[in-house]
Amino acid sequence: MNRPATTRRVVVGVDRSFCGLQALRAAVRLAHRENACLHAVRAWAYVPVWRPGTMPWLWQDDLARAARAYVRETFDSALGGVPRDVPVRIIAEQGYAGQVLVDHACRESDLIVVGSPPRGRFGIGGGHVTRYCVSRASVPVVAVPAPDWARAEEIRRFGRDLERFTP
Repeated sequence: MNRPATTRRVVVGVDRSFCGLQALRAAVRLAHRENACLHAVRAWAYVPVWRPGTMPWLWQDDLARAARAYVRETFDSALGGVPRDVPVRIIAEQGYAGQVLVDHACRESDLIVVGSPPRGRFGIGGGHVTRYCVSRASVPVVAVPAPDWARAEEIRRFGRDLERFTP
């Protein structure tokens, strides 16, 4: 009996930062080009401060529902809505983002797409989720930087120019 070939999946971490929005756009393009299913993943973690492990299930459901709404709103911000020409699956899982993405992308044919924020002042800084995925994933990882116009120096220059021309 012939088994159908496993469908390729593009797993993207969803975030509303500039590099996160750019990563979502790139993931949609990759999924479209590869005829793959897009898995838009939003991880959420909640640790109650009063007594760890006592969070009622109702709150967990509410937080998962809020995470799925966050993903839909991010699609609206990045692309004007969820694309209709690519199969999309919205996933909201409890846990830390890097670990959830690596655990979810478990097939050989999977691909992880994450945003890669710019480095800090001394060459270190943002991108702990990206570093986690690159160092621990057993599948290829695509790290997408923010658009050129969103980089800090570009924004500072724009602010200076705006100030100069404003009466």
